[in-house]
Amino acid sequence: MNKNPRQFQPLLLCAASLICALGVLVASPILAGTIGGGDLGRCERLASESAEVCTGKGKKRVCVTEDSFCGGLGNDGSCSCAAGCEVAGNCCADYAPVCAGEFQCASDSGQIAFLHVGGMCSSKWDYAGNPDRLADVSGISNAVAIDVKAVQTDDTGTQVAAKTLGRYLDACCTDSNSCIVYNYSNGDNVVGYALDKLATVDRVCTGKGRKRVCEESLAWNLLEVRTSAGNGGGSELSNWGSLADLFACDLASEIGPSQVRNLYDHNNTRGVPVYHMGGFLDQVSGSDDITLDAAWWFLPWHSDGAVSYHSSGARNTAVEWCGDGDNLEWDWDYFGYWCADENLCSSNYGTLFQGHSIAYCGMYMENVDHYDQKMSYIQFMGQ
Repeated sequence: MNKNPRQFQPLLLCAASLICALGVLVASPILAGTIGGGDLGRCERLASESAEVCTGKGKKRVCVTEDSFCGGLGNDGSCSCAAGCEVAGNCCADYAPVCAGEFQCASDSGQIAFLHVGGMCSSKWDYAGNPDRLADVSGISNAVAIDVKAVQTDDTGTQVAAKTLGRYLDACCTDSNSCIVYNYSNGDNVVGYALDKLATVDRVCTGKGRKRVCEESLAWNLLEVRTSAGNGGGSELSNWGSLADLFACDLASEIGPSQVRNLYDHNNTRGVPVYHMGGFLDQVSGSDDITLDAAWWFLPWHSDGAVSYHSSGARNTAVEWCGDGDNLEWDWDYFGYWCADENLCSSNYGTLFQGHSIAYCGMYMENVDHYDQKMSYIQFMGQ
């Protein structure tokens, strides 16, 4: 694949100027799945933010460690986590699952829930006035499609959203219920972090003494995970640091390759199969989004304008080249080492994380940018 140098000189000149680059990046409209929107307040609280609240005295003194901001303002004071916020219209985006315990599923009912986890800077999957939609489960008996309300905006957004996702999994995917999880972009890391760090595990032991045998099993009945344009390998765009924060949210500078690859064990899927699909821009026609069109020039390998093949392809190394054995190829038309192999399944791109596989290969997603890929898995699965 040869990249057509259309707009090459304007982009190269623009890249030399920080002001020009910032101007290009903020020009993109704020839509579901896109980069933008800024930080949002949340009701979810991480252990590092926990506060111990004590009541009573002496033997009657009781101390409780709060695991949410429920009952007061959200973490940054910009929204409410108190009862009555729905009437006032000032609830934090994750109030329903975190404080109200509303998950849109029927626990222990034999139901199959299709959970949808959005990407960086999002607080949900589906936004009004946007073409994104949930999977159509109308033809599946006792099934429900659920929009996971998890806030991925501040610098701990991956961990925060993973904890909220865990609440959904506990409520909707245990006992007689089962689940399939759709995720997009940084939702890949949210799901991966939840499986590795937060999974509810049942431990069953039989026998006594030396014959005692204990086995652990995942309490969440997860059938599979379906990932579109995953950022599980990290995006080099995040290395722009504070610049990334300016046009997106604080999480933007925390999801680079080294950061997310060291955040959790990507190989520990708890036995749950994780399927991926991704694509690339060929720059013959490029993206209709100026942000992705510009960002494409600063990413290694084939990319969709936000993540490269090593990330969307769930590869366990983030190398910037590929080739056949020792036949590495340098093309001066590109900003680095590139591979003419466009097949996401190709071994040229290295080995995958354990438990991960590619759902669609080859040219299925040719010239489909990062934003448009959000719906790709649902569309290809026919749901």
